[in-house]
Amino acid sequence: MKKIIRGILLGVLALIIIGGAVLAFFLFGGKKPDVSPQPYIVDSEGTSYLAVVDEDGVTYAAVTDAVGNIYAAEVDENGNIGETKGQINDQVDAAKLPTNYTGEHIDDTADVNAFTGNAEVIDTPETPVDVPTTVPSGEVTATTAAGGSSDNTAATKKASSGGNSGSTVTTTQAPQKQHYRLEKYQEMFKSGQYLMEFKTSDPEMGDTPITLASKNGNLMIDSTIQNFKCKMLYLSNEDKTYILIDNLKKYSELPEDMMGEEGLDMSELTKGFANESLDDLKVSTVKVNGQTLNCETRDNGDGAQTRYLFNGDTLVRIDDVASDGTVSSTYISRLTSDVPDSTFEIPKNYSYLNLSWLANMAG
Repeated sequence: MKKIIRGILLGVLALIIIGGAVLAFFLFGGKKPDVSPQPYIVDSEGTSYLAVVDEDGVTYAAVTDAVGNIYAAEVDENGNIGETKGQINDQVDAAKLPTNYTGEHIDDTADVNAFTGNAEVIDTPETPVDVPTTVPSGEVTATTAAGGSSDNTAATKKASSGGNSGSTVTTTQAPQKQHYRLEKYQEMFKSGQYLMEFKTSDPEMGDTPITLASKNGNLMIDSTIQNFKCKMLYLSNEDKTYILIDNLKKYSELPEDMMGEEGLDMSELTKGFANESLDDLKVSTVKVNGQTLNCETRDNGDGAQTRYLFNGDTLVRIDDVASDGTVSSTYISRLTSDVPDSTFEIPKNYSYLNLSWLANMAG
């Protein structure tokens, strides 16, 4: 993810430098393109629906039933969803239906500078396992996994039936599902609806704060380059990417060749966040700046790892560890499931800026 973000921000910086002067931005305008509004309807509870318009110009909300059939539903002036009017499976691409996060509300914050520096592993990462217990025949020992409960905890019961008291039996308790701190964030990442504020250890990006937001297939990256506040905005309904320069109240469609060899692969921005399985995580503790943090580690193969560091239960840092031991860190100051739809809008008072000529100069 960080490599893609760096490519975007440094690409914008390169074009600003090539432009030579801020005045060039105003001299080389172009025909303003039509930016399609997001085709969503949001009800009073914040749930998003794909907007569909019939041949008479009436707008409906695309709703689904339990098995995935899509229907057109009435929408009143307050955004409330009413009765369905008919099935529209053949008229709507199911892949364009928005995803709505319905899990635990998350709005975690942390001091972004508190957990920088070297993370010293205190104990070796390990995954708790269920160990068979050997006890004398006629006795059953009941144990309880961390976080669970049992009336028989730390108690040994004598069996009511007879038997050879000298023999032994092995009893194995049913496997307990291991709870991980990453679990509450996993559902949010898988929904594709989250906002994260962070900085990285990349020396080329310096101490620059970055905001990454995702919702309904849209993506936004916001940061500051050479005192220019820049925003990269990907709109899924158009499959187009725009650059917004807030200082100048200008925006431009992003030329495809701006990123050069880095490229712009939107799927790479969130790859790894929504890993479907938590079973391969290993639990340990690390120490950063004298503070002990909980750590959950995922093996990525070939010696590479991803370490998720928690202050208590709050995710504050992600370390990508390469096979050669090189560590690339992301320091998180905020992580939330609250993502306003306005995050992905181009302000109406922003005028269009044609950057294509600068991209040609760069090439």
